[in-house]
Amino acid sequence: MTQMPHIPKEASAAQAIELLSAAGWREVGIGDWSWVLADPEDRLAARVTPFDPAYLLHAKAALEGKPNRWLPRVEAILPLSGDGHVVLMERLWPADEEAAAAFCAALGIRNESGYQLRTDLAFPDADDDLARLRERILALSAEGARRYRLWGGSDVRPGNVMADASGRLKLVDPVFLRGLSVLEAIQAGERELLADFTLQQLQAFLTIPPFKPGPETDEVRAKLAALYA
Repeated sequence: MTQMPHIPKEASAAQAIELLSAAGWREVGIGDWSWVLADPEDRLAARVTPFDPAYLLHAKAALEGKPNRWLPRVEAILPLSGDGHVVLMERLWPADEEAAAAFCAALGIRNESGYQLRTDLAFPDADDDLARLRERILALSAEGARRYRLWGGSDVRPGNVMADASGRLKLVDPVFLRGLSVLEAIQAGERELLADFTLQQLQAFLTIPPFKPGPETDEVRAKLAALYA
C-alpha cells in the first residue's frame, strides 16, 4: 500500500522531497520548475515545486473540472511555503514520440514557447474529450494572460505528453510562465514587470531546479533583495 507522508503547508519544496524520500518515494524526473517522485509501487507521482503558477492553474483545473481522458488524474494539491505545492497524481511514463506528436497536431493549438509542431500526422483517436481539452487549454491560457504580465501561453508539444500504465496519452504541462523573462526582470531591476509576484514568491522562484547553489545564483538573489529593499 502506497504511503503518502504528511507534508505540512509550512514545509519548503526541499523539505517535502525529504519527507517523500524518507517514505520510500524516489526521484523519476526533474523539469525546469519541479522535481517528480514516484511511490514505491509506481501507482502515484508527486510533482514538487517551490513556485510554478502556470502549472498550478492547470492542476487546479484538472482536479476541480470534469474528468478528461487526455489529462492525468490529479488526486490532491498540497500547499507549501512560498506558494510552492505538491501535486499528487497518477504515475506516468514517457510516451511514444510519434503518437505524442500526432496528438499535439490533432489538438491544434499553436505552441507559444518556440517549438514548431508537426501538422502532417493523423491521429485516429480524436474525440469529444480532445475538443473539450482544446477549449480548456485556451481558457487557461487566457486566464494566465489576464493574471500575469510575463505569461507565456500554450506549451503544447510532444515533450509535454506522457502515457499512463496502459499507454494512454496524457497532456501534463500545457501552459507556461516566461521564467527566463522573470529572471531577466530581476537582473535588470524592472520591478514593474514583477508586480504580479510577492518577494516571497520570487525568492521561491530562485530555488527551482535551474538555480544551482553558487556565485551566479547568489548574485541574482542579491539583486532581488536590493530591488525590494
